[in-house]
Amino acid sequence: MTTTEFDWTGVIDYSKRTVLEPPKTQYELPGVTTEDHLGVPAAVVPLWHAVVTARINVPAGDHAALAEAQRRLNTALEEVERAYPLGPTGLFAQISYGLSYFHDHIPSKLTDEHMPKSTMAGTEGQWAVVDSIRFEKDPEDLVLEQHDIAFHLKSDYKDHIDRVIDALFSPGEQLLNGIPAERVYLGDLFTVTTTRYGFAGHGMPRIMAQRMGIPGADDVPAGAMLFMGFTSSHVHGLAQGNLASFETIPGYTDCGVDDYFAGGTSMHLSHIAINLDQWYAMGHKDRLHRMFNSRRNEEPDVLSPDQSPATSTFEEQRDKDAEGSGVVGHNAQMQFLSRVKEDTTTAYGEKLEKGTVFFLRQDFDTVENPFRFSTTDRIDSRGRAGVHFIGFGPSAQHFEKMRKEMDGMDLQKRYNLPEENAGFTKFLVTTHRQNMVLPPRAHRSFPLAELL
Repeated sequence: MTTTEFDWTGVIDYSKRTVLEPPKTQYELPGVTTEDHLGVPAAVVPLWHAVVTARINVPAGDHAALAEAQRRLNTALEEVERAYPLGPTGLFAQISYGLSYFHDHIPSKLTDEHMPKSTMAGTEGQWAVVDSIRFEKDPEDLVLEQHDIAFHLKSDYKDHIDRVIDALFSPGEQLLNGIPAERVYLGDLFTVTTTRYGFAGHGMPRIMAQRMGIPGADDVPAGAMLFMGFTSSHVHGLAQGNLASFETIPGYTDCGVDDYFAGGTSMHLSHIAINLDQWYAMGHKDRLHRMFNSRRNEEPDVLSPDQSPATSTFEEQRDKDAEGSGVVGHNAQMQFLSRVKEDTTTAYGEKLEKGTVFFLRQDFDTVENPFRFSTTDRIDSRGRAGVHFIGFGPSAQHFEKMRKEMDGMDLQKRYNLPEENAGFTKFLVTTHRQNMVLPPRAHRSFPLAELL
C-alpha cells in the first residue's frame, strides 16, 4: 500500500516548536517582550547586533543572473530561519538596499512605477528614499556611504549571529545550530564592504567601556542600556506595529496599502561616536534636560522617564522652553515631527492618539572605531563609545527634517542658545551615514527582480 505524498524530511522541525507569525514588515520584532521600569513600559530588545554591508556582484543588466540571485537569497534566508527561528532567542534578519542597487540593476521604468514618492511640500515626486546629505554640524571627514545591500542581524545569542555571517559569506563547511549549512553560502554574490558589531542593554555599555578604558566609562550608570545613560527602548518612544512604513501615516508618500513596497520603509544607517567624558562632565539634571526637556525632574536613579503620548513636546512648548530656561532637550527638538500632532487615523483604519510616535529606532551600542572591518576605512584598535544608528520612517525627506531639527541651528540663532544647550549634538561625532530602502518581508530578496 502506497501512502499519499508526505514530506518525511519535515516531520521533526524544531523551528516550529515556538511559531511566531512573520509580520508583513521586516522591522517588526515578534516575540520581543516588555518589562516595567517603575511604571514605564520598555521593550527588551535583542542583546547582540551586527550589520554587514556589501557590494552586489551580479552584472548590471543581467536579468537572469539577478533572478537566480533572488532565488538563492530567499533559499538561504529560509534555511537560516529553520535553524534559528524568527524571534529574539533565534534570529531577526533585516535586508535593506542602497539606491545603487536600484540604479544599477533595475530599469528606471520599473523603479519609477513602484518606488514610493514623497508627497511632502517641496519634495513632491522625489523617491521617498534619496541619497543621504551632510548636515550643518557634521564633521568635514564624514563619509556618505553607497553600499548596495545591508544585512542587520540581531539575537539574544551572539553565536547565532556569528554562525549566520560565516555561513552566508565564508566558503567551506559551516554549521548553523550544529547542523551543516547546505544552501546558505552567498559569498560569490556579494563582496563584503563593512562589518559592524554591537549590543543593546543588559548593562553592557558600562562594562564594555570600562574594559576598553574609554574615558567617562566609570560614570555610565550600571544598568544603562546606552552609553548616554538613559533607556532607548521605551515602548511609547518607538513606533509600534507598522507605523513606520511608507504607507501607514497619511501625508508623507503616495504609497498605498496594496502597493509593492507597502510594509517597507525608509532606513537611515549611520555610525556616531560619543564623547562620554564631556557628556558626563555635566550633572544629572543637565543631562536629563538635554536628553528630554527642561521641565523634567526625575531623580538620577530613574533611567526610563515616561515617554507616553501625554508627555510629548510640540513646537509651542519647545519654544517656551528655549525662551524660559535657555535649554531645549533632544526629544523636544524633534517630537513635533516624530509624533502625530493630532488624533490620526492610519491608512489601515487604526486610531492614533495625539503624541503617538511613528518613527522607529533600532540603534545599538558599539565600541568599534568605527567598524569591526572595512574595505575603505582605517580601523583604530583603540575603542571608542558610539552607536550604530538605524532609524525607520515614512521617507528620507522626513528624516532630513528631523535631523536638521536635531542640530538645532535655527533655535540656537533665534534664542541665542549656546551649542551645549540645544540637545546633545555637541557631544556626538557622526562618521558615516547612508539612506536605504528596507522592503517588506515578501520582497526582502532583491526587490523587483521577479518583475524583470
